[in-house]
Amino acid sequence: MTNTLAKAVAFATLVVFALSTPLQVRAQGNTWDKVRYNGGTIATKTKPDDWDNKLTITSSQITIELEDGQRLVVDPERVTSISYGQEAHRRVGTMIALGILVAPLALFGLFHKTKKHFIGVDYTTADGKRAGMLLQGHKDNFRAILLSLSSVTGQPVAVSPKDRDQVPANVSVNEVRQPSE
Repeated sequence: MTNTLAKAVAFATLVVFALSTPLQVRAQGNTWDKVRYNGGTIATKTKPDDWDNKLTITSSQITIELEDGQRLVVDPERVTSISYGQEAHRRVGTMIALGILVAPLALFGLFHKTKKHFIGVDYTTADGKRAGMLLQGHKDNFRAILLSLSSVTGQPVAVSPKDRDQVPANVSVNEVRQPSE
């Protein structure tokens, strides 16, 4: 009986957390200092292995402040997709094909096999052009970043089946299967 009660309490706690977290994210916003900018619409001298960038997500804007002083602000309503892991890598290829600048050193990171928590954000600019950014979340914050992005944009996270277990359970996902998988 005690084991059943413990499971019920754990489940109830999980449900309360899952229902309240997106509301909290929308209300107050979140900021992370350990984020890498690995490429996108901003041409920067910030190195892709630099963790000293700042990401702030609120209900009204997504802001990345790079170490070199540049700042990109994205309206969450203009975000067209969010991707994680290998799917983020695939989408970077699409961004490159569209002519969006990616730091040359970041391209080498695309073929590196260690577990890196890449997060892709595709959006449209105010003048209707497609744009995007590839971020790398730290192992301690990438899940919270995914939750915040998904909550403020209403977009599911595109993820390959092998990376699905890295995305928090309370984040809506769109599993993307590639022909080779």
